Amino acid sequence: VLPEQAGNLPLQGTAIHKLKMHKIHPLLLLGLSTALAFGQQSLLSDLDWNARTIAIGLDNFKSVPLFGQDNDTDFLSVSILRLIAQGKPKSKLKYEIHAVQSFTYFNLRAGAGSPGIELSANGVRYQAIDAATDWIEEEHFTANLLIDRFNLKLELPSSDVTLGRQAITFGKAYFWNPLDIFSPFDPRQFDRDYKAGVDALRVDHPLGDFSGLNIVGALGREIEASGRFVGGKSTWHHSFYGSVILGRAFTNWKGWDLAVQGGKVYGGYQIGGATTGEFGPLAFRFETAYLFVYDSPPLSFGLPGELVEDNFQAVVGIGHRFESSLQLEAEYFYNGAGEVDQFETALIRQSTGGSLNLSRQLAGFFSSYEILPILVGQMAAMVSLSDGSLQVQPSLRLSVSDETDLLIGLVINMGDRPNGVTPVSPGLRSEFGSQPNFIYAELKVYF
Repeated sequence: VLPEQAGNLPLQGTAIHKLKMHKIHPLLLLGLSTALAFGQQSLLSDLDWNARTIAIGLDNFKSVPLFGQDNDTDFLSVSILRLIAQGKPKSKLKYEIHAVQSFTYFNLRAGAGSPGIELSANGVRYQAIDAATDWIEEEHFTANLLIDRFNLKLELPSSDVTLGRQAITFGKAYFWNPLDIFSPFDPRQFDRDYKAGVDALRVDHPLGDFSGLNIVGALGREIEASGRFVGGKSTWHHSFYGSVILGRAFTNWKGWDLAVQGGKVYGGYQIGGATTGEFGPLAFRFETAYLFVYDSPPLSFGLPGELVEDNFQAVVGIGHRFESSLQLEAEYFYNGAGEVDQFETALIRQSTGGSLNLSRQLAGFFSSYEILPILVGQMAAMVSLSDGSLQVQPSLRLSVSDETDLLIGLVINMGDRPNGVTPVSPGLRSEFGSQPNFIYAELKVYF
């Protein structure tokens, strides 16, 4: 299990009682040794760390393909320790290293899995280096160590150049970001503190105070419809099909932020644009992208369609923050990579990073209010306009101290439940009706 990556939950039912020790990847050892070495140089480095524990209780509905014979409840607990080393050893050179140790306990049943529990973003599409190791793997417990950031930034007179595993974010919408191809946050994701890193070379060239150019080249692997990497799992592997060379230009015109981008992405070529700004008291945002696919493997299990298809995506959003601290946001998403009836096809695309949701058309709503200076209440909701299913996410965030936050919440899903009988064909009949309800609590501590 990689808790820092979305959806990689240990749902297999195979009994593994003995401890399994795996080979530590060279990059992981290099990252840890470098972090410790820099950490000893107090004048050159800032050494920080944070820890979080997430506990999730699932209330499963009756579905043998998804949850096995015992359908009642499941439990998942993930504890994550993140060590952060960063600094400026030279006047024009910066570095950043994140080492992440996770411990996961689970009693999830056998079956096809539980769609809908996303702990953080999935970055494996654009990771050419496997810098993770499962050093403990038991029946109900795993321990995983990974290097989530490992990059150097060179500040040149005209540009900044960043090389290595880094977080890259394009797009400003809340639920959906068609332009953010690099490990976009899942719209269901409640923990968004850290984004998964991608293995890239990035050049940022300013053209003014609010204008500039970004050029990104990222090495990535090709993923089969089964979710496995083409060529198997190895320390170093990449392909042209799975790699990126992307250009982006941005500016500000009369108070409106404008951006256009295009280039080679996973499986094809993308072109798109975005704008954000204010019209009176309301904030508006618009983001759109089109993917031209040049090749795609067929879907597995005899499902119709292909793993990657030409598609158009667009997001329109509106929002306002009142002086009382009340914040209201609404978005509409047209998802050309989604499906209206073939949800199994859409599920495979989503699980391999090719689609943000199963449905073709969705709407999202978000509200936040400061009940007390240390207590914030939030309510998020997403509705599939294609099938009428609904997900509601009420939550409370309590600032226990300056360094400690507590987040508790519910995820309630409504819609037509699956009626299939096998894991290969679970019979999904709606997007959010295919997901179980769950309650969660997360404790975060920063040092």
